Amino acid sequence: MNRILFCHDRSNQRLALDIDEEHGTDNVTDAENVESTTFSNPLVEDCISIGQLEVCSTQERGSDQVFQEEISHKTDRKSRETNEKLNHINHYPSTCAAVLSANSDVNISETAAEISGEIGEEKSRTYNVAKQVEQDGPLECHSLSYTSRKLLPLKHYHNEARAMKDIQKFLSNPIILFRIETSTVHDIVAEMITKLSSEKPHLKLKTENIIASLVEDRSDYKLMEIMQGMKTNDRGECQTEPSFVTILCSSNEVTENHVVMCLVDNPVNLGHGAEEIHFIALVLSPLKEKKIKCALEVARTYSTLLADVKLRHQLKGATNPTEFAHIFELEVHRIYTEERASEEKSIDHHQDLGDNKKWCFGYDLLNDIRRRAPHYLSDFTEGMKTCAGIQKITSTIIFLFFSLIIPCIAFGVLFSSLTHGIIDVRKVILSQALSGLLFSIFGGQHLLVIRTTIPLTIFTKVIYSISDENEMDFHTFYALSGLWTSLFLAVSSLTGLSNLMRYCSRSTEEIFALFVSIAFTVDAIKFIADEFDYHFCFDSEECSAAKSLLSLLLLLGTVLIGCEIYNFRYSPYLTAAKRSLVADYALPVAVLLMAFTGSWVFRKVEMGTFHDDNPTNFVFEEWGELTTGMIFGSMGIGFMQGLLIFMDQNIAASVINSPSYRLKKGPAYHLDIMVVAIINAIMSVFGLPLVHGALPHSPLHVRALADVEEQCDHGHVSEIIVDVKETRVTTFVCHILIWISALFLIPKPLNYIPIPVLYGLFVFLAIVALDDLELWERLLLVFTEQNSYPPTHYIRKVPQKMVHYFTLVQLIQLAVLCAVSFSGYPYLKMLFPAFLALMIPIRLKLVPKLIREQYLEALDGQ
Repeated sequence: MNRILFCHDRSNQRLALDIDEEHGTDNVTDAENVESTTFSNPLVEDCISIGQLEVCSTQERGSDQVFQEEISHKTDRKSRETNEKLNHINHYPSTCAAVLSANSDVNISETAAEISGEIGEEKSRTYNVAKQVEQDGPLECHSLSYTSRKLLPLKHYHNEARAMKDIQKFLSNPIILFRIETSTVHDIVAEMITKLSSEKPHLKLKTENIIASLVEDRSDYKLMEIMQGMKTNDRGECQTEPSFVTILCSSNEVTENHVVMCLVDNPVNLGHGAEEIHFIALVLSPLKEKKIKCALEVARTYSTLLADVKLRHQLKGATNPTEFAHIFELEVHRIYTEERASEEKSIDHHQDLGDNKKWCFGYDLLNDIRRRAPHYLSDFTEGMKTCAGIQKITSTIIFLFFSLIIPCIAFGVLFSSLTHGIIDVRKVILSQALSGLLFSIFGGQHLLVIRTTIPLTIFTKVIYSISDENEMDFHTFYALSGLWTSLFLAVSSLTGLSNLMRYCSRSTEEIFALFVSIAFTVDAIKFIADEFDYHFCFDSEECSAAKSLLSLLLLLGTVLIGCEIYNFRYSPYLTAAKRSLVADYALPVAVLLMAFTGSWVFRKVEMGTFHDDNPTNFVFEEWGELTTGMIFGSMGIGFMQGLLIFMDQNIAASVINSPSYRLKKGPAYHLDIMVVAIINAIMSVFGLPLVHGALPHSPLHVRALADVEEQCDHGHVSEIIVDVKETRVTTFVCHILIWISALFLIPKPLNYIPIPVLYGLFVFLAIVALDDLELWERLLLVFTEQNSYPPTHYIRKVPQKMVHYFTLVQLIQLAVLCAVSFSGYPYLKMLFPAFLALMIPIRLKLVPKLIREQYLEALDGQ
């Protein structure tokens, strides 16, 4: 006897698994061939998509012998934990197949048992129904099911006193079922009721009676009254929050309200819309109770709390019921305080971008100071009260230190070659340390990371070339250019010029972010190409093929090791917290391993390192003679350099202040520009490189301080940021370490780090920065099969042709920036900030004429 299982593979091709029981073999064939030869009746197929499941139903037309089963599959490596246990699978429409027999005497119950082994030996009501169909024939309807859905507003704890009383009552004697391993509704509810009875023996509850009042059908335990959160996904659709559920129960066995909280050890599946339940709240109320104290109102109170994503994330980190209750109390206080503050004063995070009706000189700067001043002390204490917070801050400091000190060495080597040793590695590191310390103390948005960048090295090269050709003193010309730059930045801060950045859309930000990644990669490629051109030969004493190959090995090794450790967070090994901890140290581990490999394992191969020929640290550079030409020449360079810093600084600030990062304390564009102006004035006078807020370090810094949560939508797993520890400690401590490095670690041991490792770090940062870029995601769609497109909002709202058209428009703008920046003419490179500024009017005026505004809102919205 043969049995046939119909299903779909990843490419959506319909296949048939022909199982030969007699000979114990199976064969996969095309479904169409099987249908045309095995069955006399055609098959009817109905496919939809629900959650993580590909849901299909197949049955033989005209036949009553129908067996339906569900088979789940992982659609993404990140859904490893949420798919460990799919319980009560009969809540969904049947999945992926119906098992039919080529013989009319098929034993459906045996076939059910065979399939049950494929899905983890889970027994479901479907098997019993199939067996009953085989024995008694078709079933008749024996009852009706009534379902009602109602949208309720969230509780406002500041306005509704009853809600806070209910919470305080629970916290006075919290009843918590902590990390249970049960996975069925019956067992979970039974344990919760048992826990309640043990904590309050006077209740004398009967578990089966309570359960009978909770479920509509004792055979499958479908809950009659539940409450869940509702959210809007990235496609604009309203859907339930699948991570928590509140169960409502009214019973005559109690005389007052009782609440039991439960945190399951592994997420359980309670049916459609509740596939990944971590938290369960049971509300047990009397049958007769006044309206404000009924089960519905109490359930609203706790559902509103559980709807807070930060509260859920903090509770998951609890190690015991006592800590769970303590965290719950702290989070309730936080939510209450935030509601009260929002009612007293509505904080608009974008009011600094031109929403003020009245303009006044310096008003925007003062407004930034007033908004940030109340948070100043908390900027140093946030995240320091818990072990997890301290651990996160420590790993971020280490990440930031390595991601800054190593580029400083690379830029120091570059500056030294451009200025013939006037600005060297030590001065670049001192510039980074001093500017970073000042910005961490006085900056408004302290999560910004400021550093010198490649475009600034171009301006330095132009300044050196002009001063050398015209026999002018370099220090004087360099300082004048920097002071003009600082003056331009200070004026822009006092006049509120940053308000114009409200016209800078996400499209422009992502074009610039991708350009930075490309620039890092191009520099690394140029370095390897130069190494092979200079050393990979056999006809001179300078030839050293081993050095060229080792340079390539060290660069690629740094990139591969760093990426593998960084992606460890997506692996199935260890726990989620430990995976995240390991991934946080990807950069330092990769650098140290490859530095050891290059300087010790292959020590016989002489690798390039930097040299410290100027042991002076921090001295005032004396000025030479001032001339009229020098003053006006430096003014032009200073204006273009100021425009570059203004654009880069504001774009970096706009990226990290985007709503997706969930920052609470608000931006400070004008204050940041003023602080950067003062810092650069100091840098210019002392002959140190200028700085500004930079990509990709700034968003990577925010990401390192963030707590993330995975969410699955139609099989597509995405990460959302739950909370960010907005602390100044990371940048402050990091730059103290960099200052110590400048004083005591130069030249040794920092010169043990081979130059190829430095460029490998550039490539690693460029790759990691691509994760959050929609431009990069849409670019990959060009080479992606349509069936594998992620269910993002723009895929749903915008025709595929227009998605690719918009991507092409962005790529053209990106190509222009690359052509200007990578050209061989320094004076043309100086026009880079002007071309970058032109991206804004192009997006505002030209692109809407090519693409409808409706599509642009979906493609380029926040």
